[in-house]
Order: sequence, then C-alpha cells, then structure tokens
Amino acid sequence: MGRALSAHAAATWRTTVGPLLPRTSDLTILDLGSGTGRFSTFLADSFGARVIGVEPARGMRRLAAGSAHPVRVAFIGGAAERIPLRDRSCDVAWLSQMLHHVRDMAACAAELRRVVRPAGRVLIRGTFAEGQDGFPTLLHFFPGVSDIFRDLPSVEETIATFEACGLHLEAHHRVTQQICESLREFAARNRLRADSSLALLSDEEFESCQAALESAAAAESRPEPVVETLDLLVFHA
Repeated sequence: MGRALSAHAAATWRTTVGPLLPRTSDLTILDLGSGTGRFSTFLADSFGARVIGVEPARGMRRLAAGSAHPVRVAFIGGAAERIPLRDRSCDVAWLSQMLHHVRDMAACAAELRRVVRPAGRVLIRGTFAEGQDGFPTLLHFFPGVSDIFRDLPSVEETIATFEACGLHLEAHHRVTQQICESLREFAARNRLRADSSLALLSDEEFESCQAALESAAAAESRPEPVVETLDLLVFHA
C-alpha cells in the first residue's frame, strides 16, 4: 500500500508515542481523520488501547472496516469540527497528516478540548508549512510539491489556535522515520500516487517526475534508505 507504515516507521512511532500515553488499563484513543485505519490498528496493537476512528469519507471508512483490525477498534462517521463523541470520553486524541483537511481549525481544537479528559493529550503528527526540509528525496524528484507544502498550516498558527481553545503546548518534536529501504521501493510506493501531495500534481508533472525517479531507482547500485522528518505537536488538556 502507498501509505502503509514501514516496519522502521512503525517502530519509530511506537517508541515516540508510548511515553506520551497515560498509564491506564482502559486507554481510549480518538484517531481523528482516521482514513483507512492504518494508525487506528497500529495504536490498538501497539498499546492495547481501545481506538475510535472518526472519518468523514464513507469510502475510507468502508475500506477501514473491511480490513483486518482488532475488535477494540471502531470506525464512525464524523467531522473534526463536530466530533460525535461524549464530553471527556477519550484519554488521547491522535491526528495524523489530516489538519490541512480541516476547514475550521479553531472549531476542531474546541471539540478536542471537549472530548479529551482532563490531563489528557492531543498529539498532532504531520507536515507543516515550514517543514519542507524533512522531505529531501520527495522534493528532489517532485519539486512541485514544494508549492503545496507552502499552503499547509504553519506550526505557529496551529499552536496559537489550539492554545486559544484551552489546549497547551507541552512539546514539539521533529521525528525522523525511514519510509523505504531504497529508491526502488520508494519508486514502487509512489507509483500508487497515494500520497495526497502527489495526487495534487497534474498528471503530466507527476508522470515526468515519476519517470525520473524510476530511472534513478534502476541505476541505484547500493540501496540507500529513504527518510522523512515529520513534526509532532503535543498538547495537554
């Protein structure tokens, strides 16, 4: 799958997220904007948590529900600005690469403040406007993605919006993950065009850039891992 977590990336996020989770036998995590459920399953398997995936797109929920996942994972329809959960019903909210899809970030932050229990955390994993340096291989072969990055929310804007809604920044980490073991694997992954930034390129631009990547991958004599660096904003309620 084009967006599947590599084993290295899964290990990286397991190590990063684990210390941020409350020590409770009945851990409940909201996976907001859960998509096809890759992180819902990861969080449940890694931490024994009950995970509620909230996703507005019916097609993605259908794919998530049809894939193998633990019984303690559930997927429901809902928007970030109006989360269909009770007040103080979650210990942690997890938002992965979805904030740029939210139309009203302040409304989203207010809803997270409502559903996360006191002393709970909101974890935002993603790419922000100033984070282009974290994607050297992607931007080398697909330079047009740089323009898309500039339209993303900034770290400063995000922090200000969430803190205005009563969620306080606890930490800002930059997390480097290995997504592929070689350019060949990276080329195969990008053929699927599952990354939303690649989907926004014109077909002509994508095909030209992908052809250059395929050529470089074919010429690769010694496989070099492909790494990316994402931001993780940690807020507490």
